[in-house]
Amino acid sequence: MRRGYTRQAYIDLIKQVREVLPNVALSSDFICGFCGENEKDFEETISLINEIKYNVAYLFAYSMREKTTAHRRYEDDVPHDVKINRLKQMTQAFRTNAQLLNEKLIGTTQLILIENVSKRSTDEFYGRCDGNVKVIIPKSDQISIGDYVAVEIKSANSQVLKGMLLEKTTLREFHRHV
Repeated sequence: MRRGYTRQAYIDLIKQVREVLPNVALSSDFICGFCGENEKDFEETISLINEIKYNVAYLFAYSMREKTTAHRRYEDDVPHDVKINRLKQMTQAFRTNAQLLNEKLIGTTQLILIENVSKRSTDEFYGRCDGNVKVIIPKSDQISIGDYVAVEIKSANSQVLKGMLLEKTTLREFHRHV
């Protein structure tokens, strides 16, 4: 896909970033089933997901798009059922690692920007922490959409953190105390 760097250069860069910022949150996009992808290529993708351990990932099975270089130059030769199976494997690898990363946040205090009422319950708000992971908290009359709040993380899965409101705050106030 015409990337201008090697896998090893990318891994080395991530290692350098984590030396400076040990708790950095990483996200990436992954496509499986790109033209010509074989089983070895796919295994390399899975091993990268397992080595880097992303907090957030956007995962897709490749589909040909008109007016792209791939559409003009390549044949979409990976069968649809293979793409779907690989997507399931990628998703499982990502979620396993994200679960472990998110569980490390249990008991920590996170700054959350309240974005909206939860889609699953009108009794909850959701926002995102610095790592762009969704955080669900019980609704409170003390806070509104657009507020920053300090939240203690109580539980986690691969996609969402759940927390309890500690206090309404500001960026400046929150970072004075951490």
